[in-house]
Amino acid sequence: MQEQHNAGLWVSGPLNGRMVVVGVSGRLTKPDDEILTAKEDAARKASMYHGVQGSVELINTTGAGGFFDYSADSILNLQYNLNYEQYAELLTFDPEKDVLRVDGATFVRFRFDTPNLDVDYFPKIIGGRPAWIHNRGLPEFAGYTTAVGYAGRRSRLRDTVFASCESAAARLIESASTQVSSSETSVVGSVSKTVLQIKSEGRLTNFQILEIWMDPDNGSVSTLAIARVSK
Repeated sequence: MQEQHNAGLWVSGPLNGRMVVVGVSGRLTKPDDEILTAKEDAARKASMYHGVQGSVELINTTGAGGFFDYSADSILNLQYNLNYEQYAELLTFDPEKDVLRVDGATFVRFRFDTPNLDVDYFPKIIGGRPAWIHNRGLPEFAGYTTAVGYAGRRSRLRDTVFASCESAAARLIESASTQVSSSETSVVGSVSKTVLQIKSEGRLTNFQILEIWMDPDNGSVSTLAIARVSK
């Protein structure tokens, strides 16, 4: 685990026939509370493995002021089982080997009992960074779609990591189906406002995080994930 932390690259997903889920906690007063917080984080990711229904909506508006009167909004809606306790019960770890405490964060490597794993993954490093970091050379698995999520640095590392996880889920949903609509309305006289709406909807099953890359230069986090995608 120390080697993964030093490299900034955490490997998870299916390893040696068992699912590995990395949970993250901030540093807390009581060490036991850090374990519980990391377990909750891992249980939430385990819940996503069993199914995510979601939508991604992008709304671009060009207003009456012309090209520079522009706004862009995004709405991400992910729905999955929030009853984490049932998944937390299936998570196990070795207190001697699977816990790493560093400045600002505690990492716990959990094993998640999941039957019928059908993916084997072996990470590749190029120049000290993962091969997939620029969306090139993404690994492919039969029946699965692969995507990379990204999140800029938040105040807490745990929040950055999970935001990147959700971003990966959003990219996968976008691959399911996309609808584009445009409307134009008159605001004052002949001046108009144009709204471009792009909406994607889909369902993910077997959502798995394969790697998490923590960029030492800016604190951002990228996540490599796969899932079975359907409309």
